Amino acid sequence: MIWNSEWEYNNQDYLKAKYEKKVSGECPDLAVRKIYCKGCGRVFYTQIETKKYCLYSLCGNRGYQKELKWRRKYARQDRTCQTCGNTFTPKRSDAKFCCNACRQKACRGSVTNKASCQVDNLE
Repeated sequence: MIWNSEWEYNNQDYLKAKYEKKVSGECPDLAVRKIYCKGCGRVFYTQIETKKYCLYSLCGNRGYQKELKWRRKYARQDRTCQTCGNTFTPKRSDAKFCCNACRQKACRGSVTNKASCQVDNLE
């Protein structure tokens, strides 16, 4: 049994000819459309209205990961570093510091503060 998407993948020349007839106005009612695969980026002709990938088993996961990475990138907002006060774009969703030096400085400061509090309690 062959699925529609596999048939389309193997018969791109036929679908391209039908698409060109549609565009030229010879057969304007044909349901063929031209898409760019979201996984590999190549031109693909399809009759399936909701199709995004040339072949889901090849490009489906790759395209989903690209889209997810893009959405996460644009969802990130600039933040202010807790140590130096500079504005930065985080690479992670839980970033609090602009660089390793600021992160280390904050860690050393908290360790020093905890140690000084313990000394005060002993007196």
